[in-house]
Amino acid sequence: MDQRTKNRVCLFIRVSSQAQEYDRQIFELKNYCSNNGYVIVKTIATKITGSKTREDRPDLIELLIASRKKMFDKVLVTEISRIGRNAKDIRNTIDQLHSNRVGVIFKNLSLESLDEKGEETFVTNIIISIYAEMAQEEKKILVSRIKSGILSAKAKGKRLGRPVGTEDKATLLKKYPRLVIDLRSGLSLRKLMKIHAVSKGTVIKVKKLLI
Repeated sequence: MDQRTKNRVCLFIRVSSQAQEYDRQIFELKNYCSNNGYVIVKTIATKITGSKTREDRPDLIELLIASRKKMFDKVLVTEISRIGRNAKDIRNTIDQLHSNRVGVIFKNLSLESLDEKGEETFVTNIIISIYAEMAQEEKKILVSRIKSGILSAKAKGKRLGRPVGTEDKATLLKKYPRLVIDLRSGLSLRKLMKIHAVSKGTVIKVKKLLI
């Protein structure tokens, strides 16, 4: 295949939280392909933390298998941290793609990991190494901030996670069926507390659930 025709691209997209969406990344990468004459032949989009190792990331496994099958010529990512946040894993993944003659395009850097001859230049190697280390450092900072926030919250006496003793609506109503009936009949708060031998707080909590 003539080098100039090697424009088949795989979009590789990752977000690190189930709450995040990857529509923005897909939109940006599609525009990049349109502006640069690349043909999208495959898209791998996953919601998974970048802190996982390569062996625990099915998206990377799929990418490497597809590259061995020569399904595309290049992989397009928004930035190097989409591949991972461990410098060694990032380097190993890129090396494996290169061994399959597949280059990686980093959109934010406007940089391709292989030159026109299919070789990695010294400058490209240095740039990739620097940004891989930066991605790893960003991960360390993020983890540190999360730990710091947890410790700060504990120091202030804040309860983390689901409050102890909380019950969902169905469970609580099922626990006090007679109380529910008497609440609906209009008995007073004091009488309900006495009849059912429960606290004022319990009666109020059940009453709120019925409103």
